[in-house]
Amino acid sequence: MPTTFARRIRPILFAATVLGVGFAAGWMLRGGSGAAVAEEDATVLAEAQLARFYDAISGKAPLADVLGEAFQIMRTDGTRYDRAAYLERPASYGGYALSGVKGTMAGDVLTTTYFTTATGTVGDQEVVSEGEPRLAVFTRSGGAWALQGLASLGNGFIANPGEAAAKAVEEWVAAAASGDKARLDKVLAPEFQIVRADGSAYDKQTYLAVGLPSYPTPPEVADLDATGYGDLLVVRYLLTTEVDVGGETLKRNAPRLTVFRKAGGGWLVVAHANLAAPEG
Repeated sequence: MPTTFARRIRPILFAATVLGVGFAAGWMLRGGSGAAVAEEDATVLAEAQLARFYDAISGKAPLADVLGEAFQIMRTDGTRYDRAAYLERPASYGGYALSGVKGTMAGDVLTTTYFTTATGTVGDQEVVSEGEPRLAVFTRSGGAWALQGLASLGNGFIANPGEAAAKAVEEWVAAAASGDKARLDKVLAPEFQIVRADGSAYDKQTYLAVGLPSYPTPPEVADLDATGYGDLLVVRYLLTTEVDVGGETLKRNAPRLTVFRKAGGGWLVVAHANLAAPEG
């Protein structure tokens, strides 16, 4: 009897083992496949939510319907807005394209990184961006998604930098010609450097300490040409100054090259090349 019972139970145990292994393998396969689908679904969802936002700032839908109550945006120049402030001064795009979208999701939080190519206005500047990185966070409440955070990690080329450059140069030249160190200090970036045609060079601290140039009349700026990308302006121009030589006032023209960095609502001088030929 024991032998007969063993023979009968053996196939049952074998079948149970096979089924157990099968169920385990099937569960593992479904689990792995489910994880991949979840990531794909998060990216598809991110693409859809980003499209809602960019359609809104392109004038195709109400922006208020996309932004969450806790919304904030931060740009590389340090400017930031909450929901109310951004609704008053949103970016305005004429066209856009998104690429490299990657979404991840946990519960009701959707995080996405991506790159944007766009033309439009950001702040007071017309910009042309190409492949600029972004990070966005959406949350879901009551089945609806809302954008709560956006990190804008670059704004691309400044389409028409002339006006901003002229204002930045005007403030820089006026501060340098004023002889007021406190005023000059406000327009110089912490990383400021200056180099002159004679080879002399200074950082911010030494430049403020060595003594400032003095002009009988404010210098004149002409032939200004500017390029801009993101938070930087590169400007070349001709500076005309008056100097006293033997009791006679003479005008001297010399080229300059200045690099500015946007900080808040203004521009700080990062680097300046004074290309005036040495006297003598």
